[in-house]
Amino acid sequence: MENIQSRLHTFTLPTWNEIPDVGLYLDQVTKYINGFFVDFPEMKVTPSMISNYVKLKIVSKPEKKVYSREQIAYFIFIVLSKTVLSMENIKKVFSIQNGLCSAEEGYTYFQAEMMNVLKHIYDSKQKENTKNLTEEKRMVNHIVIAIAYKMYLEKYFEVQE
Repeated sequence: MENIQSRLHTFTLPTWNEIPDVGLYLDQVTKYINGFFVDFPEMKVTPSMISNYVKLKIVSKPEKKVYSREQIAYFIFIVLSKTVLSMENIKKVFSIQNGLCSAEEGYTYFQAEMMNVLKHIYDSKQKENTKNLTEEKRMVNHIVIAIAYKMYLEKYFEVQE
């Protein structure tokens, strides 16, 4: 279990300013993003997946085959959120975000929240609330929490239509 905690605590996402601002080609974008998900292979992205996100108009087309910092940030968000959201709902998230703030502000908030939540999965308050549970029961508790949040998100996006 310490290995799980260690991997969650060492996982990082780049800050907005750490995302390359020089423009990257498709293969470079794929390699850059996948570098963050070495310990989470189910979250990797392929060049064809990135091309599909562009074809589906979830992310804008690259200029001269080069992807910007903003597009790379969107791809990072997609890689993580597609594990719990449909592509249609991810499109809705981007639409909502674009109406509220810049891509930089949206990504910065997302990145900070993701890092904060991962760091606190094993914090003392969580352990206190489940201190009488075995690690296996704690795992079921996390599954239930994930399912409940997914149910909430499905209904949230349903109302947005």
